[in-house]
Amino acid sequence: MNGLVATYLASPQGKTMISSYLSSAEGQVSVREYLATPEGKRTAKMILPLLMEGIDVPDSVRISVYDAINRKSRTDRNTHQLPES
Repeated sequence: MNGLVATYLASPQGKTMISSYLSSAEGQVSVREYLATPEGKRTAKMILPLLMEGIDVPDSVRISVYDAINRKSRTDRNTHQLPES
């Protein structure tokens, strides 16, 4: 089943469907809701490097983004730690 879905999504019709959905108001809301979840944040961190490469973001900008994400992740982890007893 996964192969069938992946094949459709890679097809011209699938690409059009994805593009239409992502550019719609409903799609924008759905993406934002997903990215607000822990799983969505992990997924975003995994695909962000591919997205930046795909749109030819300069290395200096990519490095700055990676640094900012890593700094934020470390800060979030430190902020959410339980106090030591």
